[in-house]
Amino acid sequence: MLQNEPKIQHFTLHKNLQYALLDLEEFALCFGLKEKRAIEKRAALYVVKHILKDERADIFYEESGRPYLDNGMKISVSHSYNWLAVIVSASIEVGIDIEKVRDKILKIKEKFLSEEELNELKGASPEKYTLYWCAKEVLYKASGVSGLIFAQQLLIEPFAFSNTGGKIKAVVKLPASEKKHTLHYEVLNDYVLVYTFE
Repeated sequence: MLQNEPKIQHFTLHKNLQYALLDLEEFALCFGLKEKRAIEKRAALYVVKHILKDERADIFYEESGRPYLDNGMKISVSHSYNWLAVIVSASIEVGIDIEKVRDKILKIKEKFLSEEELNELKGASPEKYTLYWCAKEVLYKASGVSGLIFAQQLLIEPFAFSNTGGKIKAVVKLPASEKKHTLHYEVLNDYVLVYTFE
């Protein structure tokens, strides 16, 4: 047991659904790690072991890079700058994304937003644009379908943005069907966190 273990912010949403946040800088310092990818992978495993209370737990990765657990539980992982976010569910599909709010998002808005969404966001803050990006990342992860086009198939319904967080309604449009999702979001200083469980 390390004397100064990195602090995990752990939240239980339901009995079999939990998510956690970890400061990657603190984690890297604690374990003497310098390589970004190694920090992210080790940190995700550290959090999963904590959530599951199982030191033998391991994270595996599909060819697409999507993480999975060999015990059948569902998992989603995200990292941005100093923060790592992990969500774990006993049975339902999950998705999580955390992003640092930066003006850079405005330069790529046409790549991930539909025309209706671009109109909806006219004059919006970088936080709201980042929230749309996060929401679409979460939809993509939770759908488990690769190759979806963000601007055409992952669509966010208009909502009133709140700095205290809230819910977003969204739709994943597949060739033969549409699936509605409810996403939950939080604004954490200069980061946006979005997650879903369906």
